[in-house]
Amino acid sequence: MPELSVVLATYNEEENIGIIIDKLQEHIQGIDTEIIVVDDNSPDKTAFVAEEANKKYGNVRVIVRKDERGLATALLRGFDESNGKYILTMDADLAHDPKHVPYMISLLRNKEADFVIGSRYVKGSKVIGKPFSKAFASWVGQFAALVWLGLKVKDTSNNFRMFPKAIYEEVKPALHPDGNNVMLMEFIYRVSNKGYKISEFPTIYQERIHGTTKLKLGKEITRFVKNIWRMRFR
Repeated sequence: MPELSVVLATYNEEENIGIIIDKLQEHIQGIDTEIIVVDDNSPDKTAFVAEEANKKYGNVRVIVRKDERGLATALLRGFDESNGKYILTMDADLAHDPKHVPYMISLLRNKEADFVIGSRYVKGSKVIGKPFSKAFASWVGQFAALVWLGLKVKDTSNNFRMFPKAIYEEVKPALHPDGNNVMLMEFIYRVSNKGYKISEFPTIYQERIHGTTKLKLGKEITRFVKNIWRMRFR
């Protein structure tokens, strides 16, 4: 069994998926790794490019979902399909730098943390190219997580994190994949409530260069408010 499973949720990432897989391969030397691409039946060549990467590297698995859409459910599908002791999830649009993977897994191996987050909001981090509307919405979400949920984690919605699959299995029944950022935040909320040690380290977040974002800000905010209320008061 691999030690690490990397889950990449994709939709129309033809220009990015090959690059991120190549970058990952550079930084997982010495780590037995599988890469799982969960694609929402992209009309472009995302799945094809990922399959070609598997011919080159032999450790890429492509799952094409015909009837489902959305980052949250795609991530959960990838987590369920994973075989590794640890799971790494990151965006497929080159927002996150795979150079941090060895450091992240070292924290888990050495029991220095139970859950590791590449954070956009701790000292030393940087966000490049993010539109003001998205940056403001993210800040509001973090403020709500602090005030309403009591979370001390500074970045609860960044999809750059590594954790043992056993922890995912433990909190999985409590997760509600209704909204992308909401599920990411709820995951942290459930893990924190279990008493696990969550470690954040600074990263540089690069807004996508190729392709267009799939985030629908208005819909995501509505889901966010509804689900924050559910987590806090039910």
